[in-house]
Amino acid sequence: MILPVVIAVCMATADAHANRSELANVQAQLRRQEAAAKQKDAEVKKSDANVARTQKDLVATAGKVSKLESERGTISDRIAELDKRRTQLTAQIAANRTRMGDSAGALLAISATPPMATDDAREYVLTAALLTGVADQFDAEMRVAVEQIAELEKVIEQRRARQVELDRTAKRYNTQRAELDKLLRNRTAQNEKLRAEQFAANARLRELSARAKNLAELMTGVGSSAMSADTSFSARKLNPPVNGRLVSTFAEKSALGIISDGWRIRTRGDALVTAPADGEIKFADSFRGYSRVLIISHKNGYNSVMTGMATTDVLVGQEVLAGEPVGRMPAAARDGGRPEMYLEVRRGPNAVNPARLFNEPQ
Repeated sequence: MILPVVIAVCMATADAHANRSELANVQAQLRRQEAAAKQKDAEVKKSDANVARTQKDLVATAGKVSKLESERGTISDRIAELDKRRTQLTAQIAANRTRMGDSAGALLAISATPPMATDDAREYVLTAALLTGVADQFDAEMRVAVEQIAELEKVIEQRRARQVELDRTAKRYNTQRAELDKLLRNRTAQNEKLRAEQFAANARLRELSARAKNLAELMTGVGSSAMSADTSFSARKLNPPVNGRLVSTFAEKSALGIISDGWRIRTRGDALVTAPADGEIKFADSFRGYSRVLIISHKNGYNSVMTGMATTDVLVGQEVLAGEPVGRMPAAARDGGRPEMYLEVRRGPNAVNPARLFNEPQ
């Protein structure tokens, strides 16, 4: 009777040891899991901080690049104007040289047979007047020539100074552009997870793009942020997404009688495009002859659409900050001229005049 009891006690003791051992293993696994989770949380926080820092750096660097692009464009335009004036002055000086040669030849021809020896007073007076007229014309041509030569020298000096200025900005521009490209590569690496989630979204967007007949339908299809009673877009007017010259305004009628729902901005080749305001990328693809199209959803139900780009550097679902680079314009339009961006803003189904929201592009 004692033996079974001893055996039972031993078995109970063994089970207790086994249970304690299993519990210890479970607790050890939990501690390892907790440590791994903490480490993963720390990695995620660090990654999020890196993304946020990269976004801010992108905004700052994009602003510098856009400013330098604008400065270089202004200098290049001034150089082109100076070159045009130099060509005009060179042609005028050549023409004056010919006229002065003709005047000098006339003076020499008259001086070869001095009229002062004639007894005919009338002929004497006429000849003297002719000599005076030719001499006056020669003096006038000489004064014009001196002025033109002085202006030409000034134009050449101004052009030289502008070229030096352009060369000086080139180094800064290349440095900032390289920094921007580096930051964009960093962002691409940071967006690998988002990129992995693109397949399903892109398939839906391709289907939507095939069904949509126009930009308005496309914007309606991609959706927007929730509309609220607050219809404001921003407390102040924002800068447009690209530098350039406004060539077509809201509600302007085209030659074909089509009324514009947005702005058309003529830009420089390869101009940087930035997000006009904080928002979420809803569409970034080609669409029906508009080249690359980008749609960003902003607060209070606003969507901005930009067309005519050569490249887009963002992914659908990505959050962007105002001023963050999102793409670039092509080097030139299809006809060889300057490229143009079409900018449209909608709140729900209604087109909004961009002049209410943006400063006029420069």
